[in-house]
Formats: sequence, C-alpha cells, structure tokens
Amino acid sequence: MKRWVSAVMAAALSVALVSCAGSAAPEALLPGAEFGLQILGVELLADGDIARLNYRVVEYDAARRALDQTVRLQAAGTEGILDVMQAGRLGPLRQRPSRTGKKQFILFPNNGRPLVHGGKATLLIGASRITDIPVS
Repeated sequence: MKRWVSAVMAAALSVALVSCAGSAAPEALLPGAEFGLQILGVELLADGDIARLNYRVVEYDAARRALDQTVRLQAAGTEGILDVMQAGRLGPLRQRPSRTGKKQFILFPNNGRPLVHGGKATLLIGASRITDIPVS
C-alpha cells in the first residue's frame, strides 16, 4: 500500500512541475524576432484567394524599420512572389506597426494559389527572409 501511495504522489508531483513550467519560446527564438515581430502565421481567406499574414509587434522601433522595407510573401518551394495587396485609393492593405501588442496583419493576393492549407511560407523583408511560416 505504501508503494502505491508514494508512486501516486510522485506522479502527481511530476505533473504539477510540468504544468508550472513555461511553454512559451524565448523571444529570440520566435520567427521574426530580429525584426521586432512575432510571426503568428499565414491564414487563407476568401476560399484561398487572399493570404493574411498575422503578426504581433514585440519591439516597436525595430518593427517600424523592418516594415518600411519591401514586404513580400512566397510559398515554400516555389519561385512566385506575392506582393502586398493594393486597393485603389486606399493603397497597400496592411497595418502599420503599433505599440499596442495586438495582433496585426498584412494582406496578399494568392494569385494562382501557390499557398495551400498545411503548407509553409517565406516572408521576404527587404533582402532578409523568415522561413517555415505555417499556412492555415
């Protein structure tokens, strides 16, 4: 009986320790951290015709400098590059970085549908690349 009680207590203690451990990745390991961004992923909208890149600003000044450059999206394994969607008088359909820490986005037309559910994308910021962004 004592062995059973001590085994249950040990299991309960290990579960408690594991659940208390932080599961978030350190900021330096997040995709886009070098640009002051946390890349949250690419979401396909409008039956796959529009790709929405979701991100969060973690360092405002670095994000502002990065997003002032040319931003493009590319499906992994393809050479086709998607530019930021433009809308007549509105101009580029993207949010400027803000200090709020809320989720923000940039829209891209998925012409020819190179981005597919379950695939990966690459974000091109100037001459730099952020790879392996999940597409959902």
